[in-house]
Amino acid sequence: MCGIFGYVGAETNLGPAVLHALKLLEYRGYDSWGIAVGNDGRIDLEKRTGKIEDATVDLPRSDIGFGHTRWATHGGVTQPNAHPHLDCTGTLAVIHNGIIDNFRDLRAELIDRGHHFRSETDSEVVAHMLEEELRDTGVILSRALSTVFERLRGLNAVIAMDVRRHELVAAKTISPLVVGVGDSGVAIASDALALRGHVDRVMFPNDGQLVRLSAAGVSLFDRRTLTELTPDFVPLQIDRGCTELGRFPHFMAKEMAEQPDVIDRLAAESEASITELAHEIERADDVYLVGCGTASYAALTGSYLLAGIAKRQVTVAVGSEFSHYLPFLTERSLVIALSQSGETVDIIEAMQAARDRGARLGALVNSPSSTLDRMVSIRVDLNAGPEQCVLSTKAYTAKVTALLLTAHVLKGTLGEGQELVRRASTGIRAMLEDSWLRRVQKVAREIYREDSLYVVGRGLAYPTALETALKIKEVSYIHAEGFAGGELKHGVIALIAPGTPCVVFAPLDETRSDMLSGAMELKSRGGRIIGISPEDDPAFDVHIPTPDVGDAAPLVNALPAQMLGYHTALFRGNDPDKPRNLAKSVTVK
Repeated sequence: MCGIFGYVGAETNLGPAVLHALKLLEYRGYDSWGIAVGNDGRIDLEKRTGKIEDATVDLPRSDIGFGHTRWATHGGVTQPNAHPHLDCTGTLAVIHNGIIDNFRDLRAELIDRGHHFRSETDSEVVAHMLEEELRDTGVILSRALSTVFERLRGLNAVIAMDVRRHELVAAKTISPLVVGVGDSGVAIASDALALRGHVDRVMFPNDGQLVRLSAAGVSLFDRRTLTELTPDFVPLQIDRGCTELGRFPHFMAKEMAEQPDVIDRLAAESEASITELAHEIERADDVYLVGCGTASYAALTGSYLLAGIAKRQVTVAVGSEFSHYLPFLTERSLVIALSQSGETVDIIEAMQAARDRGARLGALVNSPSSTLDRMVSIRVDLNAGPEQCVLSTKAYTAKVTALLLTAHVLKGTLGEGQELVRRASTGIRAMLEDSWLRRVQKVAREIYREDSLYVVGRGLAYPTALETALKIKEVSYIHAEGFAGGELKHGVIALIAPGTPCVVFAPLDETRSDMLSGAMELKSRGGRIIGISPEDDPAFDVHIPTPDVGDAAPLVNALPAQMLGYHTALFRGNDPDKPRNLAKSVTVK
């Protein structure tokens, strides 16, 4: 989940340039960071713990260097554990994303042979292994990394810098890398977002390949044979506005505010891809929706929409648990992954396993040319723009919108679905006005000191309850749980004490009467009821109004869920863009 960036070229003030790139990659990890540059046969290094924020670096001018922003997996958050890591000679540096499963054995062997380790990380073993390979065999760095990478177990991306040869060499398994070329240099990163301003064309190395970056340009090889390959470059397309805050105090606020435009754009521009997806669902014997975290709740919402609108049954699975469904897959199965980044390791492994069993693969994905996007044959580009906040907001509503429209295509009522989306976007815009936001802020002020709260919904509001609880716990660190309304008397109600905040979704549909009855049961046990509904009710102690948009209710109900989490976090003094212990694009297991 770490962010990595490297550069070779005409730019000589590399320290600030690498630091800027790392700041764009902080959503992938912000425990610590570090930068290394090569200069006159030596490596100058700067490493620090904590977020980058307004940090500056004082490094010698150089035309080769790389950096890393860390999400700790092995070893504490300390300066020695921050990347880059050096070999014993100080002329070779390594940055790494992933987990080396067999690092303990490798480390013990290296220590026995006299290597001195400066960190507790798994990553440092690569630097010392490369040192041995270069010293003992005299091979070039490309051959050394080819040999060393074969010994690493796990899903990893490694970039090595040899200042003696003035080159960067990289290899990967699953963990993403993107390589770019421009007029003044070449660059490599874990996300194309970090390449903007340095390159204008990019390519995506595959597993089993090795890439070398030098003053001569980019060279691509088969990792095992070192046979040179022809890289396939495509234009780099990133909207500058997506990476800047503009008038907003946080990226989470910015991305929540973008949701009306995102879902309108999806409804207007994605008819062809959504229709193709619907036709694939129609001809499949069995259909699976697979996601992790917020994406899994979008998938669950989609399963309700497909069942209720199109009368089509689908199976929903969390990515890490999908292996239990593999025995049932055939060539007539369709597996659809939902992912913002397109790089989540549990999703990639699930899709690879499904492909191995002959299933057809589809995706709702927000990152064109990502690993997921490249491996499926049916895709809907969510086109929501990059999410810089670790928490997913606009990509969630885009996924739900795509599945709502897919259900209407299957039913033959796409126009009706598009109208629902338009009504939802109009409603969200109205909710983003100050008068509505003040109501949410007032509720957040009431609950921010609480230790626990509970969220309840039925029908389409049940997955929304789960997503609401996730948003609140992710960003405010308040224990929050979501439940189906019918489960209250099956144990949940034992958790309710006087004053316990209970968020209740009560849309104007067939679930309303039962949901209001449940709210009264919670209230009778002392629960404080925060009702989210188009209409107020005596069961509510506090009412947050929402538009009545029928089956598009999950789209408008997402905003109070997100805003409650956001404002509660602010009252608690938390950073909503970078919550503790979390990172985006989960590329390690």
